[in-house]
Amino acid sequence: MKYDLVTVGHIVLDYIEHGGTVKGPQLGGPCIYASLAARALGAHVALSSKVGPDFPKKHIAWLRARDISAANIRVAGLATTRFRIRYQNGRRTIRVTSTCDSFEKKDFSNLPPSSAIHLGPVLHEIPVSLASDLTRRNSVVALDPQGYVRELGANGSVRIRNWKQAKLLSMIDVLKVSDSELHAIRSNTKSERSLNKLGSSIVLLTRGNRGTIIWSKDHGAFNVPALRTRIRDPTGAGDALLGAFLVTWVRTSDLLWSASVGAAVASFLVERTRPASFGTSKQIEKRASAILGRVARI
Repeated sequence: MKYDLVTVGHIVLDYIEHGGTVKGPQLGGPCIYASLAARALGAHVALSSKVGPDFPKKHIAWLRARDISAANIRVAGLATTRFRIRYQNGRRTIRVTSTCDSFEKKDFSNLPPSSAIHLGPVLHEIPVSLASDLTRRNSVVALDPQGYVRELGANGSVRIRNWKQAKLLSMIDVLKVSDSELHAIRSNTKSERSLNKLGSSIVLLTRGNRGTIIWSKDHGAFNVPALRTRIRDPTGAGDALLGAFLVTWVRTSDLLWSASVGAAVASFLVERTRPASFGTSKQIEKRASAILGRVARI
């Protein structure tokens, strides 16, 4: 079977704190949010990950109940990667309490064929050499580099570090970055007019409630606004946007519609506190159409 999307990266158990209240553990990580967003659009999705022996079996059943293939989720020796995420005064801080085993080449030996691959490391678990190998598959390959630009400080605190991998970026079809990640990847790239210097064919620069800048080598740069909505939890919004963008892109080759669908799906996610529902197909299409009407060339 050929899947629409294969997502690769550690599944994370998140503990999320808002206003002194902690919720969790709940499923998290780029591979989870991208997979669920793709499924909201009816895509066939497979997830490749590593978890520890402490990972609850009910979570595997939960993924399978949502028609996400879990055949490539392997149980490793170390504990499942766990994050404590705290939102306070508009800022987010992250602390890592455990880190699972990194991927090895053999982990991808049975990776199924797919139209697109989403690489979403959280903490260097996908070696650059293996990421490069995956770009040689007959798939559109997307990268969220957040796990490469992170390093651990005292007590598991997370901070941003510089990460220069021009060769890998030139092999990536779709790159999603935040403002801070952009600076870490290329310190002299400070605006949307410099996104072409990153080397990838398409770049999505996510900026929270300010929307997304999308640049492609064929069409230039556009501002895709975020839908105005009540934000309850922004965790995973960029990953959901990328997952929805990818499956729409491989289906339609329509850059701006794909970006608008991604923004629409992300808008449903931030309205909720758990990654469970992204609206119906009609609701997604309605929001995407409203967003598309406000897209502007830069």
